[in-house]
Amino acid sequence: MSGVVGVVGLSHLGIVTSAGLQSLGFTVTAVDADADAVKALAAGRPPVHEPGLAELLARGAPAFTADYAALRGCGIVLVAADTVTDDHDRSELAPLEAHIDKVLPWLAGDAVLVLMSQVPVGYTRELAERLRARRPDFRGPVHYWVETLVIGDAVARFRAPERIILGGATAAWEPDPRLAALLAPFGCPVLRMSYESAELTKAAINLYLSTSLTFANALADLCEASGASMRAILPALRSDARIGPRAYIRPGLGIGGGNLERDLVNLRELAARLGVDGALLELILASSRARYDWLTRSVERHLLAGRPQPRIALWGLAYKKNTASTRNAPSLRLLADLRGRAQVVAYDPVARLPADVVTAAASALEAVRDADGLVVLTDWDEFATQDLQAVRIALRGPVVVDAVGVLDAARAGAAGLTYVAIGEPA
Repeated sequence: MSGVVGVVGLSHLGIVTSAGLQSLGFTVTAVDADADAVKALAAGRPPVHEPGLAELLARGAPAFTADYAALRGCGIVLVAADTVTDDHDRSELAPLEAHIDKVLPWLAGDAVLVLMSQVPVGYTRELAERLRARRPDFRGPVHYWVETLVIGDAVARFRAPERIILGGATAAWEPDPRLAALLAPFGCPVLRMSYESAELTKAAINLYLSTSLTFANALADLCEASGASMRAILPALRSDARIGPRAYIRPGLGIGGGNLERDLVNLRELAARLGVDGALLELILASSRARYDWLTRSVERHLLAGRPQPRIALWGLAYKKNTASTRNAPSLRLLADLRGRAQVVAYDPVARLPADVVTAAASALEAVRDADGLVVLTDWDEFATQDLQAVRIALRGPVVVDAVGVLDAARAGAAGLTYVAIGEPA
């Protein structure tokens, strides 16, 4: 494809998108007003942790710049700034709007504008109308590209997507040749639909995953109360063709990270605005908020009861593996709850917290040394492969509370550990 592709917004989505497109053979100019982020990326130091990203940039980086005027020669401009959320998980669209305001003066009259940022249903159509009112000479198509990247696996999913979902002004829109050329290297199905259908598809994916998580947690509670094992039941569920081997059935401590919550809150507000029953959305959000209680009960019963000021080892600060993000991570809440009640020594391969919040260990084994018990809160692969015999020897107390199911129950038992996990009988 001739010409330059512009990518706007250098947070997680924009960095992965710009680096991914460059690696597919496109010439990319990536723009953000954050001069520090631009400088770090130009030096090959991405400000986000994502497996494979640094290697991708080392093989050939986009032209990173803080000058939005660099977009004037771009035939396609992708706005890919992550949408931030407030303390109530509502979308804060002001930073996205600031990017768009800076883009507009430099947008070529016939450019293809593609919005990848996470937005509520109805936003893209309203944006297209505003842009044309502000720039009557802008006649290029506007599209919404449904972002389906998974933090911790974003590079691989961008370069080899299952499908690409695109919204346009009508349900039967035809792609501009420049957009078709941009999509061709992906070699996957392209699903074309209206703006509203594409926006709702994005939210629907997260609604489905959140519903699956709520189901898994309800089943886990029944397993624990009845003496059944979630690990034994899961293969049977996944062997049912109506459920499938890749079904997202995994109990946990509620929704973390912020992305799923944002879409649930957006859908709840959409349902209220349109007079649609939002009971399912309320149920999922309430269930997620209540899941932390499992960790409270387990830590109180197995690690705090009868022990004044125990030493507790904590494996995992990030809300999930392969990321440094602690957004909505249960580790933050647990550390706050244990302040003054226990000494906590934590280890995470990537995520860091200030020294006044937690004492950091240099390794997983160092964290458990002389501890009265271990709590596992992140599903890092290195935790699954730890020598549990060595862990048992290093621990002063034998209890492991595994809130993410990353350890092998049989290996833990064989090592002499008292293993406590969601969905498993005590």
